[in-house]
Amino acid sequence: MTKDEAEKVVELSKVISQMEDIKRATEKEKSHWWKFATPDTVRHDEEGLWMPDILRDEFVKSVDKCLEKLNKELEEL
Repeated sequence: MTKDEAEKVVELSKVISQMEDIKRATEKEKSHWWKFATPDTVRHDEEGLWMPDILRDEFVKSVDKCLEKLNKELEEL
């Protein structure tokens, strides 16, 4: 394994860990409301934008798809 490949493995592992944290959070919060928060949507009188169920479903699918892609990329190194 080259140095560049090793650095890529470390970076991919970090991103996979972050994505797994997101996946765990979505699994724990299935029955609770979700909000989309960014610096521009969170103010002292607002807490972000409500996330509709259809977007929640698509977000969960997207997280799964990203994890599959990242793990495949890691396996190929």
